[in-house]
Amino acid sequence: MRLDAELYQVADALQRDTPDWVIMWAPWRRKFCAFSRRPLATNLIVQATTPERLLALIRQVEDEMRDAL
Repeated sequence: MRLDAELYQVADALQRDTPDWVIMWAPWRRKFCAFSRRPLATNLIVQATTPERLLALIRQVEDEMRDAL
């Protein structure tokens, strides 16, 4: 299992790559969390246990938001 320090660094790298989201590692949940910075009708939080899954969920949400326009 990765150490939390490494996972915080992963979250920082994800944050730099996805400026429309606030991304953090939540050690108490053992998950990455992403909060949309875009104005939405409801608060949107995406969570995943791996950075790859988190990015896939973020892309899915962005695609759905783009399709809704």
